[in-house]
Amino acid sequence: MSALAEAEGWPTFSDPDRVLRLSAAPGVFSRVAVREGRVVGAAHLLSDGHHAYLTFLAVAIDHRRGGVGRRLIGELFRASGAERIDLLSTPEANAFYQSLPNSALAGFRLHPGQSGSFDP
Repeated sequence: MSALAEAEGWPTFSDPDRVLRLSAAPGVFSRVAVREGRVVGAAHLLSDGHHAYLTFLAVAIDHRRGGVGRRLIGELFRASGAERIDLLSTPEANAFYQSLPNSALAGFRLHPGQSGSFDP
């Protein structure tokens, strides 16, 4: 998972120690796809058993458009028991998510360290 995240430039999942810590948290489901001894896809999901949030999905460039991402998401649905998965997407990945049964909604990513305050 860390190598895939690093290849995509995603720092959160690029640190193997952080990945282990995050994967051991309650309500977390992680899956990897391995081909010929190599990790070619990985996914990470947070779930309360009803709603879920996909925090990470990456597929190696040379294995994209082969069903790896779709299978990983299917495995996460089955493992978590979630009735829906919410996610944020990059523009480059939108076509993939649009190919799945979906309802497109606007989203936000809030950051406490950026300008502005959460205090009234």
